[in-house]
Amino acid sequence: MKVVLKERFLNFLEKKKRYSPHTVAAYNRDLTAFSKFLSEYKGEEITKTVLLEVTPEDVRAFLAFGKMKEDKKPSTLNRRLAAIRSWYKWLYSQGVENDRLKVLRSLKMPESVPKALNRKQTWDLLEEASPPPIAPQQIKWQERRNFALIMILYGLGLRISEALSLTREDAKLGTLTVRGKGGKDRSIPIPLPVQSALNNWLNVRAEMRDNAPLFPNNRGSAMTPRTAQRIVANMRKKLGLPEHLTPHALRHSFATHLLEEGADLRSVQELLGHSSLATTQKYLAGDIRRLADVHHKAHPLDRK
Repeated sequence: MKVVLKERFLNFLEKKKRYSPHTVAAYNRDLTAFSKFLSEYKGEEITKTVLLEVTPEDVRAFLAFGKMKEDKKPSTLNRRLAAIRSWYKWLYSQGVENDRLKVLRSLKMPESVPKALNRKQTWDLLEEASPPPIAPQQIKWQERRNFALIMILYGLGLRISEALSLTREDAKLGTLTVRGKGGKDRSIPIPLPVQSALNNWLNVRAEMRDNAPLFPNNRGSAMTPRTAQRIVANMRKKLGLPEHLTPHALRHSFATHLLEEGADLRSVQELLGHSSLATTQKYLAGDIRRLADVHHKAHPLDRK
């Protein structure tokens, strides 16, 4: 595979399509793996001519190799396929006109219900994260920051990347404008408890510039997702909460609890920033299971 072509494609994804750095890096790994496999499979260097002659069978062989030899998950194989299809769509615009791969379809994925905390678990977490009732000057600034972060993740349903990209300026208004996947902006109202947690945090860091990260690390740079995961993991272990509790599980909990309280699906879709309603509908499966369990335990006919 021509390195220059691949680099131009990745730059196109980042600059023009505004893909996240994480997705661009993943596509880079996928195309590198495909290039290596194709070179060994064909027994020759990857050139434009080879790229023109790639068939669906070649791609299926690559995916089969990933499954059988590398034990890759279906989600990883589907991402590899998406990377290859996007790559060839771009190559077509560059004169490498191989449209045979249009017949390829993604692998069927087992339906999974996003794992959320129940109400008591969520409340226990919020109580643990809340700064202690002592004199404000005795509270470590990290405790106020961590509580504000937990409140934003659960109270607004943000992705961790969205929360960590916020600045002080973003938190001044009664709503947040969040840039989600694909560079799409959405406005989210801030509930009073979340705004209170943000204000308490900002009051102890009054010197922060407007363009400074809302959630900085000890050096003043934006907190990394790994640090946020570690903060939540420490609370999880202390409280004995489920293993699936991560920053992203708080987003799942946000959506699940809204739907349990009767929020309509379209509104939850907008709040989460999902481009497809089908993605949001996955949360309904968990609610239906909960209702079925309630029915089974409470209804006289179901108990017979």
